[in-house]
Amino acid sequence: MGAYERTITANVEMEMRVKEFSQLPLTEQIKCVQDTGRYLHARLKGWCHISLYFMGSFYAEVWLLEHCGSIGMVRTFTSQEQLEPYLKTTAMEKLVQELTH
Repeated sequence: MGAYERTITANVEMEMRVKEFSQLPLTEQIKCVQDTGRYLHARLKGWCHISLYFMGSFYAEVWLLEHCGSIGMVRTFTSQEQLEPYLKTTAMEKLVQELTH
């Protein structure tokens, strides 16, 4: 198998993990993040406190609704471009490089 095929295979496996996680009920997503996620950083957006976790092959954001103290959603992504809001609040580039290389 060539490098291209390995990259495609790795990307498909990564997407499957993200897809499987995204299909879990919210309570199971939260438990998975708590059990296996690596906390990276937090930010505020409106009434939400958003905590960022690295899940090994993707990132998960836990959106806490501050006014009622409940978790509104867990959002996942794999693109480092979506880390931009966090990079604006802290120097995370070195940490991101360590996690992805």
